Amino acid sequence: MCITMAIRMWITMATRRPLGNGFLLLPRGTLLPSNMCSLTTKASTYTAVTIRTNKRVFLFTTSPGFHGKRCPHVTMATEKDPYHSRLSNVGEIRSRPDPVIWGDDEKPGPFSRQELEFYKTNGYIKVDGLFDDQEIQMCREKFTALRDKFEEDNRSKKECIVTDNYTSVTEPGSNKVKSIYSPHKILPAVNQLCQDNRLLGRAQQILDSNVYMHHTRLNFKQQFKGTGFYWHSDFETWHVEDGMPRPRSMSCMILMTRNLAQNGALMVIPGSHRHYISCAGPTPDNHWVTSLQYRYIGTPNQEALSHMVQEGGIHHCTGEAGAAFFFDCNLLHGSLANISPWDRMNLFLVYNSLHNKLVAPFGPPKPRPENLGCRDPAWVQPITPLEKPTEY
Repeated sequence: MCITMAIRMWITMATRRPLGNGFLLLPRGTLLPSNMCSLTTKASTYTAVTIRTNKRVFLFTTSPGFHGKRCPHVTMATEKDPYHSRLSNVGEIRSRPDPVIWGDDEKPGPFSRQELEFYKTNGYIKVDGLFDDQEIQMCREKFTALRDKFEEDNRSKKECIVTDNYTSVTEPGSNKVKSIYSPHKILPAVNQLCQDNRLLGRAQQILDSNVYMHHTRLNFKQQFKGTGFYWHSDFETWHVEDGMPRPRSMSCMILMTRNLAQNGALMVIPGSHRHYISCAGPTPDNHWVTSLQYRYIGTPNQEALSHMVQEGGIHHCTGEAGAAFFFDCNLLHGSLANISPWDRMNLFLVYNSLHNKLVAPFGPPKPRPENLGCRDPAWVQPITPLEKPTEY
């Protein structure tokens, strides 16, 4: 057994070819990444990225113990948790073991087969004109009034206000509201939007089940003041910090104002949802407070991001008010600051399958607050479709 393993290791090391900084190309049939970690004296980690013809491309990262004392490096995915993250100081790119479209592509629904295929390939899809001008105007007035009230009440510039029904987050060093979490618990208009079959029907079609709201949030990126958000996968956070088992969840972003590249429109990396990128850890206590303002923990490393962008590019989710973007929970996305004279306002509805209820977090011992990751049995209930909303 030892002789066989030694021969395999020798073949692996003898046939590897460098592809530039950070990459190796190895013939198919050589050691799998998990074995390679244990057979190369733990000097390096190799992570499967893509398969091309009869070759395999692996991301190569030198561990901190390469020079001097060897240190434990990244642990590989296990059957118990294929989405583990923040367990080491090295990140990985892994293939996603779960589907993107959970149901039957042939089953009729709001999305056509062509639209489902686009979503499956790219991880997002845009639906123009889903809401008319009157609906958007009524919602925008309610959302703006709520934001203004919160800013007036928060003269002390407290960065995060948590109540039983909502969580309000301000821009760093300001009383300007950046986000309001769980507005569906305090605004009937948002609650009815969650039930609106134009949105709900599409979520149920992709997730192939009844759904509930993991959370909702209003994102404000005010003129000249709105800060950006670094690249991340929502699912990485929801898995590690909330305890979401699988990526059987999706977001719907409704544009409440015109979204432009100039006012900080959301950016996505098409196709990145088909991989899972683990991030460096660990997660500090109460990390969620600061992470809602700016993100440093739970972000992919630059090498992984560069590879994803090289494969899929970067797309700005621009459009007119009333359009909606549906995107996979594991899609890498981020946004730039708004230094334009135009406000940007969007409503996010996060649908989660009832087969994917939260369990204990896979990282910190305590989950984030209820308004960020819903566990309350009263709210973890199948959403009933609403054909004729009355609040907007």
